[in-house]
Amino acid sequence: MIFLLSLYKINAMKKYIFNITLLSLSILGNSLFGQQGNANISNENVNFRNLIGRSGYVNPLETKGSPYLYTEYKKAKIANNQTLVDMRYNAYKDEVDIINNGQNMTIYKKPEYSPIHIIDSDEILYLLEYPYNGKKVIGYLFEVKKLDTATLLMKISKKYDKGKYAQDSFDRDKENVYEDLPDVFYFQKNDGQILQMPKTKDDLIKMFPEKKDKIESEIKDKKLNPKNMKMFSQLFRALS
Repeated sequence: MIFLLSLYKINAMKKYIFNITLLSLSILGNSLFGQQGNANISNENVNFRNLIGRSGYVNPLETKGSPYLYTEYKKAKIANNQTLVDMRYNAYKDEVDIINNGQNMTIYKKPEYSPIHIIDSDEILYLLEYPYNGKKVIGYLFEVKKLDTATLLMKISKKYDKGKYAQDSFDRDKENVYEDLPDVFYFQKNDGQILQMPKTKDDLIKMFPEKKDKIESEIKDKKLNPKNMKMFSQLFRALS
């Protein structure tokens, strides 16, 4: 009788241990499954770029356009130097780069390095002080045409819009972009004074009062809008 009771207790104990083991395995399995599920949910927000970024490398954004007026170098003569150099104009920074001893360098904005004559395109840059956005700046202006009473000059410039990376899988990378800004025109009078191209006929006459009759005649003959002088090039003959 005692033997049967002991055997019964042993079997009950084994059954209890078995049930406890099953319960433990079940809890452990659910825990692992939950962790796996959370990992999957988390990994959906970790894209390839983020993984690469964590490794210390980020693929650079593409860039559209160029800061330079001409992407290639041009032969040019600087001031009175008879030796031609390879140069290009950075319209974003308003700087002139040249090749010196095989290395790219930016020349100083000093009067002794002006004017710069680009040979093949026959363009001339002058380093001048001129009004821009309400203040005086020192920079490069391109010669457009010499007149009897003044020289028409033009400021060529570009802007830079910085791109950005996509924030999620529904977004796209935005490339860096260099874009041309509207050209700004100036008159350098024979006395050296530099004035921005006026926007109306009246302002133009104030600038060149001695040409009043010719200006009015040209505007009338060409049927130009006297309040919008964007077609200023048609007034060359009146100002010559």
